[in-house]
Amino acid sequence: MLILSILFLVNSLAIELITPIWPIYINFLGASMTELGLVFASSTAISAVMQILSGWLSDKYGRRRLHILGTSIAIISPLMYALANAWTDLIPWIALSGFATGLYLPIRGAIIADVSSRKTMASAYSWTNIAWLIGSTIAPFIGGLVADTLGILFPFFTCFILRFAVLPLALVLHESKRKPQKTGINNQNQDPTVINNYLSTLIWISLVNVIQGIGMGVTGPIIPVFVMTNFQVDYTFIGILYAIGFGVASIIVQTPGAKCSNRFDRRKIMFVTFVASAPFFLLFAYSRSTMELILFMFLSNVILNLHWSAYQTYLMDATPSSRWGLVNGISATTFFIGIVMGNAISGILWDFYGWMVPFYVSSLAIGLSALPLLLLKESRAKLE
Repeated sequence: MLILSILFLVNSLAIELITPIWPIYINFLGASMTELGLVFASSTAISAVMQILSGWLSDKYGRRRLHILGTSIAIISPLMYALANAWTDLIPWIALSGFATGLYLPIRGAIIADVSSRKTMASAYSWTNIAWLIGSTIAPFIGGLVADTLGILFPFFTCFILRFAVLPLALVLHESKRKPQKTGINNQNQDPTVINNYLSTLIWISLVNVIQGIGMGVTGPIIPVFVMTNFQVDYTFIGILYAIGFGVASIIVQTPGAKCSNRFDRRKIMFVTFVASAPFFLLFAYSRSTMELILFMFLSNVILNLHWSAYQTYLMDATPSSRWGLVNGISATTFFIGIVMGNAISGILWDFYGWMVPFYVSSLAIGLSALPLLLLKESRAKLE
């Protein structure tokens, strides 16, 4: 678990280093707001297509080789981003990045479940989330600061180096896929009730993912542009905004989230956090100062992300272990489908209806994503 946590940390550092500048960079290369949204959507769409296939293949043939392949392919794109002369030059490398993400993302979720016991799974997801979020906290600030001092291209070169550093960590990981057990008695996830019910659970969870993905995706490409346009800030502030508003907010709720997941009805945790966080995604757009920007982004994420451990553990509890890779793939894919839809309409809404409309859509979608949870049953099985 230590090596896996370090892998999450380094990978997060690489990805989040360019988060504050990525939309601005695409815009700088000549993309309109509509084109910006479509660029984001294309990468996410390719990743979404790959994830179900990757999860299924990892269940059938093992996790390790596919994980190494995806990690290796992911190295190339950041370097090529920095060499682009126009936004259209980014397209093949964005596609390659989406392909790589689609390969490794569902596998990493399955590996955590593989190496955890039933009693420690929520905590395992919490600690790997924390490792990821430490990178998400540090990297945006560093990326923004570096872009201001050394130029907007430098974070992409640093991202390339860090992506390369992830590969040795992936090589060290052993195959984690569990062998099918004949009796299925000792493995809670082989319980016949669980097996019979996991498909219906997956359908409703997928609907949650799509709706919430739209809510997250519709503002993802435009937030840095919105902030710089309305508040005349530099790249460093954008980095601080993401570091505190997303990174710190998400870190501080991981341990409480894991404890709540083990103690309370996980459906109720998800329902409450989705509904309670929704208004703050809209209030962000009404911010009158940079401090309010940070405050509202922080509050939206600190409430919403309390559900992470509950969500992932709920899904694994409801799924036979022989399907963990596939179900992680479907879960990620359905969320990414929502992200694609949100990304695709974000620039269109901005260009044709005004910059406030994407934030209204985001708040509404995140609130509505709680409704399918009312059709689910608690998946928590008895621990022996």
